[in-house]
Amino acid sequence: MNIKKNIMVSLKLILVGIIVFSVIYPLLLGGLGQIWGSKAKGSLVKYDNEIVGSSLIGQNFEDPKYFTGRVSSIKYDSNRSSSANLAPSNPLLTERLKKDLSEFNKRYDIENNTVPADIVTESGSGLDPHISSEAAYMQASVVAKQNNLDEEVVNNLIEEHTEGKLLGMFGQERVNVLKLNLSLKEVVDK
Repeated sequence: MNIKKNIMVSLKLILVGIIVFSVIYPLLLGGLGQIWGSKAKGSLVKYDNEIVGSSLIGQNFEDPKYFTGRVSSIKYDSNRSSSANLAPSNPLLTERLKKDLSEFNKRYDIENNTVPADIVTESGSGLDPHISSEAAYMQASVVAKQNNLDEEVVNNLIEEHTEGKLLGMFGQERVNVLKLNLSLKEVVDK
């Protein structure tokens, strides 16, 4: 009698488990995904009805008409998501930093080496789509000149796209480079 009762309890638990984990749980997650639909689908950014990237993953902008983002040793490949993780004492890091700093200074006609660290260092994931607002403003005059725009127009775009500190106190002000470059493109194409 106990065996029959135990088997029935087991079958009921299996049935409840199947219903909860195969029906209710997936529907619940799907419903939550619809509430935050953009994020659930990768925070894709569209321009002219085409997907041009994600607001969560940086891109390499080599054309001097656009703002440049952080360096990435993985070339912003989201399948790899990691950085080179070189120690400060590693000569390869020193060599790469000097090269990247020299290229940035040459591209933006900066005579001294006082550039924000984020523009020559990569994030832990190698995918960060943001630069500091300071790094964006440092590029403004060259970007304006390359696009035949008044520098004030470019500075206003940077200001519009500057995101504040998290909860007003954590991190630093930052600018999403893809979104900034798309807004710049809109202004130039007018």
